[in-house]
Amino acid sequence: MANAHATSALPPLDERQREAVTAPPGPLLVVAGAGSGKTRVLTERAAWLCDQGLVDAEAMLVITFTNRAAAELRRRLGALVGHGRARQMTVGTIHAACHGMVRRHARRAGRTPGFSIYDPSEARRLVAQALSDEGVSDRREAKALALQIGRAKARLVGPEAYAELLRTERTQRFARAFARYERYLAASDALDLDDLVVRAVGLLAEPDLLDGYQGRFGAVLVDEFQDVNRAQSEWIRRLVDSHRNLTATGDDDQAIYRFRSAEVRNLLDFERDFPGARIVALERNYRSSGRIVRCAAQLAEHNERRRRKRMWTPAPNGVPIAVVTAPDERSEARATAAWCRERLGQGVAAQAIAVLFRTRAQGTALEDALLEAAVPYRLVGSRGLWETAAVRDLIAHLTLLVNPRDRLALARALPLRKGVGAKAVERVIVHGSEHNGDLVEACARAHTIVGLRGRQADAVHEFGRNVRTLAEQLPARGIAATAVAAVQAFGLTERLRSGQDERSTEQLERLRRFCRAARRYERQSAAPRLAEFLAQAALAGDASERGDTERVTLSTLHAAKGCEWDHVWIAGLCEGVLPHALAESGEDIEDERRLCYVGLTRARRGLVLTWPGRRQGWPVRPSRFLAEAGLAAGAQAAVQAAAPGRRAA
Repeated sequence: MANAHATSALPPLDERQREAVTAPPGPLLVVAGAGSGKTRVLTERAAWLCDQGLVDAEAMLVITFTNRAAAELRRRLGALVGHGRARQMTVGTIHAACHGMVRRHARRAGRTPGFSIYDPSEARRLVAQALSDEGVSDRREAKALALQIGRAKARLVGPEAYAELLRTERTQRFARAFARYERYLAASDALDLDDLVVRAVGLLAEPDLLDGYQGRFGAVLVDEFQDVNRAQSEWIRRLVDSHRNLTATGDDDQAIYRFRSAEVRNLLDFERDFPGARIVALERNYRSSGRIVRCAAQLAEHNERRRRKRMWTPAPNGVPIAVVTAPDERSEARATAAWCRERLGQGVAAQAIAVLFRTRAQGTALEDALLEAAVPYRLVGSRGLWETAAVRDLIAHLTLLVNPRDRLALARALPLRKGVGAKAVERVIVHGSEHNGDLVEACARAHTIVGLRGRQADAVHEFGRNVRTLAEQLPARGIAATAVAAVQAFGLTERLRSGQDERSTEQLERLRRFCRAARRYERQSAAPRLAEFLAQAALAGDASERGDTERVTLSTLHAAKGCEWDHVWIAGLCEGVLPHALAESGEDIEDERRLCYVGLTRARRGLVLTWPGRRQGWPVRPSRFLAEAGLAAGAQAAVQAAAPGRRAA
């Protein structure tokens, strides 16, 4: 292999890795077990294709599923091929790649170039409104409908086709609300995250665009292929249909996102979808100790729907895996905190320690225990800066500068004016819908809107005038300066300063950070646009706070995928939690087993597995996964906070 890009800090590729990296162009599936060097193989493969002159850097599309993974891919590619060539590649999440395509051809995708993107929380609000307008104001039903709409779009099923699936009264009501939701999105010139993929697939149905994109991307490399859903798979298939130069990496044993409509079938049936494909299995684990690799491999073998592979490692056995039994959840949480303090006292860096759990409800007791024990921690799963209320307020105002039809943005921004409530917003929206849908223009004409008068009409009019002025000044001012001007024009800092408390101070700092982020975006973008910058908020799904890394990580098992730590503690390994009580079918149990496998394989050196003898006052049994992994469940015993009783395996 011509490996001019390899760095001396990395060991040479092993035989299987080299086979994958140097495979000739064409469909290639790399079945990569946990810790087998999957990310390295993917990036080395991209670099090799460039170095061999088989694909130009600008013709390379490298996609994954999280912002964190995309950042790591960009970093590694920069080290391999040089930052200049790496910047020529298109590297990002699948939603970001689809967003770029839809934004570029917005009118052909049924929107204007300034369209808004609704993140999952905003989409749920709109779904709830659509269902309410169908006469159903039930939060559980709204949540169920949002899930159904997401699953339908993942399968490229629209409202009409959805209505034909089942002729039950509930399904028909959902279908009507689904159709109403789509009309509301159109009225707001908005798309949800699933729409980005659906519209991108639709664009590739147009011959000229299909030819253009197939010609533009001479190689497509997809990470975490087991997480692809039907719509995403169709988008990828259309992109590579002419040249078939697709490299996909993934691990069916880590397929844990079926609830998000991911279809592991895409990985299991790769040869059927891409005849003549080359399959390379990476079975050597470079991450974990011998004990951890063996127990994880033994657990995975209990799943039937998987590609057979034999994970192994030459690493020593390492320290025994500990199984801890606690009387109840509070005792388990206190033992967790004591273990963290013990590791920290031994000189282990806080960022090398993780506490993992199955459900968010478990996190409350664990957080309380860590706080009580003064263990510094960070909770993974927050969208960080973008999730802050003050920043969301600012984003709503800025959104209206580029998309004056966005009803959710107006509904968030306008009521911040004194004396303006939901009724006034509704009147503005009705008036705007009767005048080309421009809500900012409707605000500017507030004194002509029936039902608005006096100071309320003055406040709405001033709001509309300020938005219009900022929109006019945006091209000359730039994005960051406009953000600062919006904060001042709409009195966002004054509202926070009036709070005079710690939370207000934190929110002010978040606003400053947002403006700094806008400045960085302007510096880094060749053609900065406010609509593109705002899209980052909706696409920032996994962008949790980085901040102080000297903290223990507290995370759900789902959010931990793709990460690794020296020492891992997994709480709640009992029936009803892992596997979850709602996992009834064999397929559900296989999903839960994969989730447990993901947790086990996050650990490099130390692994502790715990379960409470009682949950919510009721006795529980240890998880079946302990026995399947060849681990003893441990005897029921009191757990001392300072030194938990345990049985080694």
